[in-house]
Amino acid sequence: MPINRCYSCMSPLYEEFFKNNIMSRFFFEPKNFTSQCDDPMQPYNVGLVPCRSICLILTQDFVVMGRKTGKKLTIRGCSSSINRYGFYNRTMTLFDRYDICRDVKASDLFRYETDSQLVRVCSCLGDRCNASINRATNAVHALAFLSLFIMLL
Repeated sequence: MPINRCYSCMSPLYEEFFKNNIMSRFFFEPKNFTSQCDDPMQPYNVGLVPCRSICLILTQDFVVMGRKTGKKLTIRGCSSSINRYGFYNRTMTLFDRYDICRDVKASDLFRYETDSQLVRVCSCLGDRCNASINRATNAVHALAFLSLFIMLL
C-alpha cells in the first residue's frame, strides 16, 4: 500500500498555545504554524507528513469571552499524528471511508475532557488531499447527485 502525504500545519494563533505547553499536552506540533494553513489554503512551503490513514482538516470558530470573532482556526494533518490521545473510534468511522465534511462536537471527537464546541472535520484519502475543504464537499455532492440519478432511472 503506498503511503500518502498530508499537509501538516496549524493557524498561527495555535503557536502561542504550544509555547505555553497548553496544546502540546494534547496535540503533536505540526510542521508549520502559518496563515497559509487557513482556508483557502496556500500549500507553498507547508510541510508534509507521511500518512497510512486519512488526512484531516479541523476547523473551529475562534471564540473570545464566549463570542465568535468571525475568525476560523485550522489544523491540517494525518489523523494518526495530530492528536496525542487519538480520536474516538465511533466518531472517526464516519470519516474513514469517504471524502466528507461534518460538524462534530469536540467532546465527541477528542479522547480527553473538552467542551462541546463544534469542530468542522473534513477527511480525505489521497496524496496531499487535505489542501482543500472543497474536495471533500464536492465528493459528497457528486455522491448525492449520482444517487438521485440512479433513483430516477
